[in-house]
Amino acid sequence: MGQFILKATGCNVRTNRKYFGFKSYANMVLLGTFLSLVIGLSNASAAMKLEKMNDAVYAYVGEQSIALEEYKQALQNVIRSKFYHGKIPEGKMEEVQRDTGKELISKMLMIQEAQRRKLKPDEKFVSETLDETVKKYEQQYGSSKKWPEYKARFVPRLKKHLQNKSIVTQLEEEVSNIPAPATADIRKYYRNHKEKFTSPEQLKVSVILLQVTPSSPVSAWDEAMDEGRKIYKKLQGGANFEELAKLHSADASAENGGDLGYLHKGMLAKKIQDVVDKLEVGEISKPINVLRGIAIFRLQDRKKSILNPFEKVKDRAGRLWQREQAKLAREKLIDSLWQSSQIKINSKYYKDALTKSAGNEKK
Repeated sequence: MGQFILKATGCNVRTNRKYFGFKSYANMVLLGTFLSLVIGLSNASAAMKLEKMNDAVYAYVGEQSIALEEYKQALQNVIRSKFYHGKIPEGKMEEVQRDTGKELISKMLMIQEAQRRKLKPDEKFVSETLDETVKKYEQQYGSSKKWPEYKARFVPRLKKHLQNKSIVTQLEEEVSNIPAPATADIRKYYRNHKEKFTSPEQLKVSVILLQVTPSSPVSAWDEAMDEGRKIYKKLQGGANFEELAKLHSADASAENGGDLGYLHKGMLAKKIQDVVDKLEVGEISKPINVLRGIAIFRLQDRKKSILNPFEKVKDRAGRLWQREQAKLAREKLIDSLWQSSQIKINSKYYKDALTKSAGNEKK
């Protein structure tokens, strides 16, 4: 199928990443968290009271502190990963700052809870990941005279980070271990989330593409449009669409008479989708400009959206129910940890209103 037809579906790197996800951690290390791991988490001084916040401290979670530098590094990582070219939309900076701070605090709360439950790190995972990461850094920076000094600081911090990651993963698995649901629960979930089990409307579409290179002069586009109008006139006069597609179309579907098969919304570029949506079954569109030339579309069939019967989707509904319950269980745990812990955010870096909205007030 020609690229001009299908909407781009490349990976979106702005997806929200968990600090403790295995893949996200690997990306985080390789993309530059070396400095943040060197700085790392620091225990609050025994002589320092929570009310007297050091400028180098972003927040206190119980007796532990989150260093300002760790917060800054985390904020940079979020901005790079979630926003195109690192540009935050106007008015969104405070929200991003607040969410980044909440995630860091939640991360520390989970570490503390895992330690309270006396969970032990998977030392095999820690050792293998540590060796692999150090090896990669040595390949890049091993020739530097400063590498031995950095390595001596970096390795212990990274090891501690991996150990914390391991026990939090175990905690999340423990909390998310939801028993299989009863049929009644699955039926209720099915009734309340019918949109998840409804097959979307599908359109069977054919195309004739008169290819024009995007960089071609206007005259080339005009010539293609003139040819498109002539073909459209023939079609209106009863000419066979499939035969004309085989004869004229530059799309890969030409050998099949221009048949693109059944498509659902989101697969077509918006401009094309808007044109096809207005067609009746059997109707042919006038020629329009698309990315790769001039195109004529025919709507062959339209399948309405349909709710799949319960028995057909029962297993999937059960898995979705378990996944939702696991997510709720994790959120409930984090909420309870926020409510039961002593947390203070440095007012120098957060407005009081934002500090309150971070969840430190009891409901």
